[in-house]
Amino acid sequence: MEYKRLRPSQTLLDPQNARLPDGTSNDREAINRLLAEGYTQLLALARDLCNRGEANPTELPIAWKDGSKYVVFEGNRRFAALKLVADPMLADDPAHRTAFKRLRDSGKKPPTTIFCAITNSREEADPWLTLRHTGANDGVGVRTWSAQQTAVHRQRMKAPVDSGTTRSIAIADELTEAYQEDTELVALINAVRASKLTNIGRLFAGVTLTRMQFGMKQASDGDSQTLTARHTANQLHDYFVWAFNFLNDNSVDAFKNDALRGDLLNNEAATFLPSAADSLPDHVRLADHPFSSEVDDTDNKDQGRDSADEDSKEDVVTGGDDTGGGGGDDQHDEGTSGSSGGTKRDKKPERFLYSGVKLPNLSPNIQRLLREAKALPIDDNYATACVQARVILELAVSDPKVLAWSGKNESDKLAQKIRGCIYRLDPDIDRPQKTRQDLVQAFMEVNEIGVVYMHQFMHNPMARADPHLARRFSGAFTPLLNSINEAVE
Repeated sequence: MEYKRLRPSQTLLDPQNARLPDGTSNDREAINRLLAEGYTQLLALARDLCNRGEANPTELPIAWKDGSKYVVFEGNRRFAALKLVADPMLADDPAHRTAFKRLRDSGKKPPTTIFCAITNSREEADPWLTLRHTGANDGVGVRTWSAQQTAVHRQRMKAPVDSGTTRSIAIADELTEAYQEDTELVALINAVRASKLTNIGRLFAGVTLTRMQFGMKQASDGDSQTLTARHTANQLHDYFVWAFNFLNDNSVDAFKNDALRGDLLNNEAATFLPSAADSLPDHVRLADHPFSSEVDDTDNKDQGRDSADEDSKEDVVTGGDDTGGGGGDDQHDEGTSGSSGGTKRDKKPERFLYSGVKLPNLSPNIQRLLREAKALPIDDNYATACVQARVILELAVSDPKVLAWSGKNESDKLAQKIRGCIYRLDPDIDRPQKTRQDLVQAFMEVNEIGVVYMHQFMHNPMARADPHLARRFSGAFTPLLNSINEAVE
């Protein structure tokens, strides 16, 4: 292969791009299909190219000369991002167009060329594309880092590490140390850690931390955390055996929000929970009072009480930073679904949009629309439900009484209005001491991609609705809508 620097204007996006399996007829169509597939990610890529002034040198695009142009086989998103920065009018959606125009006018300069490998044919490029996009391929392809390896790398860079991942590593480390004597449990913890690291932090989040009286405390080194509890390692032994077997056997869908985690504690884990009456006067670090099969638990509890006064002098954060959310589609699912063992109470999927919402204190128009939404089964009307989820939410947070209460204006964006309501209900929602766990998922949706999806259903004809998304929006925003109604009573 030869190598050449190509300007975006010299290239054509691949009409047979695997990301767009039904093909495209021209560059404009390909660009808008890529925007529909992942607008926020494509905009983030464009911003990164502008900030750095160069493309990632570890990933070489591959192109094929076709007449006076080069067809891009590998690197379509990079060239699409650069084309959009150069000409935002290529985007059909006005919101997308505005975002790329703002980036173009920011003064930051994207690379004018990208170093590419030039292939003689699609067939010559195909083996390299396969290795790039289909996993490790017995070591020949790309071996992606595990969640823990990613976290270690980010720590070396002194870059932020996702709080859920930090919690996962801390819990696995602390329990491995606390239960050294139980080699089977340690082996189970290590197996889950190797294959489903971030799921640990998601199970031990929100309601689990609060109900189990666990705390995550900053360690003396300032870079790690320790796990504290109001029970001893011996008292919690059976619970952790159950919890890590459950993690090993199930996907994150079984515990992705506080409602599901609460059900698990009330039902499947109930027989393994220590008695609240046996709790210690304050939090102690589990690893400081490790499990021992030879120690009577009364002695173990006394040891914990002896050190509780010392631990109580230091700040303990309970509840944690719940990155697992409260009802959303989890994008970090590690592992496949399986049986948890024992009796499980199945939670029926919501049949109608916002079925648990009542808004008698808001305008009659909103109440009428809510009644109509509740009359349409989600499975039969999911495209309508995805649109109605946004419309009802926007009308509610834009109601004059709600605006006066939240301190927002009619001209504010939807995300700003939603945040205004959430902060009014819980000013600490973005801090570990949050008081409204039921609002966590709504807060995640508005800060991440949920509200962006809602806009897509209103403005982008290529956006694809599905029943799962409708239920996700309904579950995330039901507590917020009911709380808004009560607040403006």
